[in-house]
Amino acid sequence: MATSTPPRIKLTKRAVDALASTDKDQVIFDAELSGFGLKITPSGRKVFLVQYRYPPGRAGRIRRYTIGAYGESLTPDQARGIAVQVKGKLAAGIDPVSERDAVLADAAKAAQEKKRMHATSVDAVATAFIERHAKPRLRSWREYERMLRGYVLPEWGTRPITEIQRSDVTALLDAIEERRSAALADHVLAIIRKMFNWHAARDERFHSPLVSGMARTSITVRARDRVLSDHELRALWAALQQIPYPFGPFVQLLLLTAQRRDEVAHMRWSEIDGDLWTIPRERYKNGRANTVPLTEQVQSILASLPRSGDYVFTTTGRAPISGFSKAKAAIDRACGVTGWRLHDLRRTARSLMSRTGVSSEIAERVLGHAMTGVAGVYDRHGYVSEKRDALQKLAAQIGRIVA
Repeated sequence: MATSTPPRIKLTKRAVDALASTDKDQVIFDAELSGFGLKITPSGRKVFLVQYRYPPGRAGRIRRYTIGAYGESLTPDQARGIAVQVKGKLAAGIDPVSERDAVLADAAKAAQEKKRMHATSVDAVATAFIERHAKPRLRSWREYERMLRGYVLPEWGTRPITEIQRSDVTALLDAIEERRSAALADHVLAIIRKMFNWHAARDERFHSPLVSGMARTSITVRARDRVLSDHELRALWAALQQIPYPFGPFVQLLLLTAQRRDEVAHMRWSEIDGDLWTIPRERYKNGRANTVPLTEQVQSILASLPRSGDYVFTTTGRAPISGFSKAKAAIDRACGVTGWRLHDLRRTARSLMSRTGVSSEIAERVLGHAMTGVAGVYDRHGYVSEKRDALQKLAAQIGRIVA
């Protein structure tokens, strides 16, 4: 039986529009350009193609080069032009399908390599470090994120982390030290070191380029030992009594409770039960809840404060206070004491407790420091009464000084 040859018509827009689908695929070839055709699927989709043999001749395998689907972005005339180019490559001894497959394979390989490079970029590692390590474990994760996005990622973000060399770190720290300070450079270095060590523990191919001795300041210079003198405490306390809510009472509580700035700033009324303030583990530095006994002096201050929401110290009723730098500058002007930070009040409170005979172990527990060794593992006693006694001695000592 003789086989029927596929129909041939000139593939114009009018002709293509008039062609209807059937219950099976059909191919209509162009009457003028050999091999140029249109495939129509049962769903009505129309796709231009070029059919040819490769190698040329009857012994060659029949192959089809897909040009694209008919539509607004591909007209019959445009498809015909592409078909002419395809046949030109065939005439030059090039298999168009193999060439296209090679191009697509190269593109896929390049895309895979780009994806791999992005997965190991400093930006990707930093994002994973914040999400998987810093957020679940560190109360100060926002500071880590701010430092990385402010100083590290603008310089290294798109680079693979394996390409970061010691000289890159040195150049980055040099720039930070020149523009800002050596202390800030060391702060950024500490965060980079933690991120590099975290990534090295997850990827055996990465080796941190950091070595000891890269810090810009010595340990003794970095360690702060500022403790306010009795004279400075008197001047400060007198000023705080004149500074209105929220910052006057806020700073008083920093000193009387010996807790960290953000822990007091985020203090909630719902965390207070009688004379006990329990700071939840979610926002405590060592990841454990800390119960702080409230002395009569602290309770008296709290009783005088307005209530506009759950936050004890707030200006909006919806969020805790902020703007510490501006408030601190106003306090400095009011009291005349300079060269100190809010965190120095915590160190001052610790020193005052020692002056009143509070043991080092109990003073450290008041500060919420994690205990090391066997005591840190097995001792689960809350030490509430001991901490209450220590804070009462602290309040009495402050009272004697400021009086």
